[in-house]
Amino acid sequence: MSHSALTATVARARRAARTDATDGELVARFAGTGDPDAFAELMRRHGPTVLAVCRRVAGHRHDAEDAFQATFLVLARRASELDSPGTVGGWLFGVAVNTARAARRRSARRAAREPLTAAPPDRGRPDSEPNFDTRAAVAAAVAELPERYRALVVACDLRGESQSAVARQLGVPVGTVYSRLAAARQLLAERLRRRGIGPTALAVALGALAPDGVALPPVSECPPASVTELTEGIMSQGSALKWKLAACVLLVGVTLGLGADRPGPAPAVAPAPRPADESRLMLGFAGHVRLLKADGTEVARVTDADARAGVELRHTAALKLSSTSGLSAVLSQPFGPCGRAAPDGRLPLNTRKGLYLLTPGTPSVIAPVKAAKGGEALFAAGGVPYITAWSPDGKKAVGFRFTRPLIGPQGYEHVLIDLGAGRTTALNVPRKHRVVDWAPDGTWFLTIRDEHSINFNLEYSTRGVLCKVSADGKTSEVLCPSKDAGEPSMSVVCAALSPDGKRVAYQYGTTHPVKDGKETVHMPGVRVVVLDLARNTHTVVASEPGSVDVANDPFGVRWSPDGTRVGFLYSHRQFGELLSVGWRVGVVGADGQGAKTVFASDRAEPNATLALTLFDWR
Repeated sequence: MSHSALTATVARARRAARTDATDGELVARFAGTGDPDAFAELMRRHGPTVLAVCRRVAGHRHDAEDAFQATFLVLARRASELDSPGTVGGWLFGVAVNTARAARRRSARRAAREPLTAAPPDRGRPDSEPNFDTRAAVAAAVAELPERYRALVVACDLRGESQSAVARQLGVPVGTVYSRLAAARQLLAERLRRRGIGPTALAVALGALAPDGVALPPVSECPPASVTELTEGIMSQGSALKWKLAACVLLVGVTLGLGADRPGPAPAVAPAPRPADESRLMLGFAGHVRLLKADGTEVARVTDADARAGVELRHTAALKLSSTSGLSAVLSQPFGPCGRAAPDGRLPLNTRKGLYLLTPGTPSVIAPVKAAKGGEALFAAGGVPYITAWSPDGKKAVGFRFTRPLIGPQGYEHVLIDLGAGRTTALNVPRKHRVVDWAPDGTWFLTIRDEHSINFNLEYSTRGVLCKVSADGKTSEVLCPSKDAGEPSMSVVCAALSPDGKRVAYQYGTTHPVKDGKETVHMPGVRVVVLDLARNTHTVVASEPGSVDVANDPFGVRWSPDGTRVGFLYSHRQFGELLSVGWRVGVVGADGQGAKTVFASDRAEPNATLALTLFDWR
């Protein structure tokens, strides 16, 4: 093979490798090695969108071109600091909006300083279309969206990428992209509605913000002072000299990367940085919901005020832990989610007008779930069921209500809620089974079956049995405890499926004999187990035993969205001069490593109560 043919082959291979790489991989390569080819590919992919938003917001061609170059200079400086490299498109959009607005303000200040008799500087053709302000407002609203929402709006609604392609880029299920995009569009529409921008104007403005095929500005080897000024303003650090030197080095490499494919050894690829954990533990107490990082740090709180935007809430069932009366079921304060959060984090609310969904944010967005006909509420007042499981795409949910016979223990009635179609149907679940989760493929439910027994005093006791029930309700299979289990009398209290549907985490109560002086007492404790469905192995991953002055009781278990950790909730009672009661949340690796308590809430005063309405991890 001739040298020229070999060079062409190598160039084609390098182009293909760049094209196949995800955004996150390209950012990692540039951040790790300064690879100009990776940076050039990022500019090729996202440059048209960045230029389009700069032109629509800045209003003048030259200002837009300055903002375009400054945006990518900021990326060059901040590439190694991005929390989520895979969503760099949404991040660039936000930087572009801020930079273009800065360029527009700079031009306005310059024009105000010019003498009235002087000819204004030529900054290019101004935007003369009447809906310029609307476009700028829409661009700003998109930039203000949370990053995980903004990235999807930019990719799907501005760049026109398919949801499946975006899911592959981000490494998440298509259902996650679908539900997050729906929430993002709803949040965007609600915020713009408050600014007087309706759905039609929003659609037109989004179309105007989409890339329009205009050629990207040429990249100079050393940026002009106007670009350096914008970049410094956005970065708010560094001197002009440092920026000019850094910019010259960067842009020489980028110019070469955009201009031609050079033969040579491929640069070493740095390992992709671990994406930031954006998942949140959700704890719903009477009157508010706390959003916590996996380490227990509180990052947000949804309160009664957030949920009262035009709706009247109903009291929600909760678990009350009291220093005088122990555990009991009560009606919570007015605000409390009526079940599990949706896959995208929306909270179901039981209101006087039926079922509503609350999207946490600033501000929070509340929307009704309407029936298919007539626009009426899907559920009448007082008829909203408790949501126990969601389909992975967030379009359907399973709810249940208690049934109370005249004689004997309570039972369950389940419904399948189709939120998109606005209808509910009865769900055929075997008697005494309570649905606690839904398999990702939709073919079966995870349930806990109540096994009742009665003693000589005519007192009922209940034992929980973990089961797998087909979606049509015709077949069921016991998962634990089996007859040959090590603890055949154990009672499963709560359970959850891993995101891939291959494992089950469940929690049950234990008793531990402890010496109290000369007597032996049995104090309640907690055990968390991971069941591998394929291997039928049960692995204890966490245990919180009781002691002579401590009693623990199981109440909840949830998987992290990435399936690597298990969160578990239990009540904690400390006996002493005053009975201390509260909740504990632990997090442990699915392999049993790294168990730690990340949240503790205690009340030591007499008659203290702490009602709980929600425990989830989204």
